[in-house]
Amino acid sequence: MLKVIQRIARTEVLEHRRQPWMLVILAANYAVLIGVFTAMFLLFDRVSGDPAQMATVKQQMGQFGVAFDAFLRLATSSFGSLLFTNLPLFVAIMSGTSVLHDRECGTMPFLMLAPLTRRHLLVGKLVGAMAIPVAMHVVLVGVSTLLLGRLDVLAPYAEMFGGSAAWWVALLAGAPASAAFVGALGTVISALSRDIRTSMQYTSFFIGFLSLGIGFVLVDAISEGVGLQIAFAVGCVVAAAITLLVGARLISEDLGAG
Repeated sequence: MLKVIQRIARTEVLEHRRQPWMLVILAANYAVLIGVFTAMFLLFDRVSGDPAQMATVKQQMGQFGVAFDAFLRLATSSFGSLLFTNLPLFVAIMSGTSVLHDRECGTMPFLMLAPLTRRHLLVGKLVGAMAIPVAMHVVLVGVSTLLLGRLDVLAPYAEMFGGSAAWWVALLAGAPASAAFVGALGTVISALSRDIRTSMQYTSFFIGFLSLGIGFVLVDAISEGVGLQIAFAVGCVVAAAITLLVGARLISEDLGAG
């Protein structure tokens, strides 16, 4: 079973690598977000090192009814939420067209000649859709967050910048697990849909609805500790498994008998 899933996943990854512009866009999305927030945090860190300048900035922000500490807290929360929810978003995009692509290219009949079940097919497609986005997530989000965590101005929020075990669980387990759940939905929707537009509409609905909760748990709820992050990751994995099992029973007959 594992060899079958690995073969399907490897084929899916190779297909994604044949579309370099998609990978460039994914990387550029991270680059823009990280670049904007890094510039802002560096500016705040420089200002905070000068008490007189810091007092001036707080006074100017206060004139608009904005407290510096509250704004910084919001910025750190937004930074984490946007980066952590990028992973399930990208996986949703890649999984949302996975089975449809094979159907439109005419490769689905050949897949069905292989000794695999519908469940194996969906799992392999999901693993393939997750491979590159997860690698980008771990490297780009992990490195940038850890480096920013060294800034003095962000010291009060160290737990959200690699300074807590809960953050590590969120980075390495929670985010990939949430991506697996969203990706499982996307894969099943792709298998059930007859055109890309329908598939992406339904997939976009689910990721839009779920991203709010995912961002809150993985970032704002880090202070609740490791237990919550582990429970969230396990829950997402179970939800993904159930989604794939149900999807394997629902996908149309042209995918072959499972």
